[in-house]
Amino acid sequence: MVTEPKNELLTVAETCRYLKITPRTLYRYIQGRQLPGFKLGKEWRFVRSDLERWLQDRTSAQPRP
Repeated sequence: MVTEPKNELLTVAETCRYLKITPRTLYRYIQGRQLPGFKLGKEWRFVRSDLERWLQDRTSAQPRP
């Protein structure tokens, strides 16, 4: 079994697969500055550990019924 590094850089397509969202939704998050990412040249890149932290923050902020 291959483990992936926590600070692996992901492309837009890889990030969409990881978060299970469409590219349109991803770009909406980027435009609203809601998602941690940066541009490398003309392409967006995302650090896997930043995305994991972002997900944790979003899920822990959701009120429980």
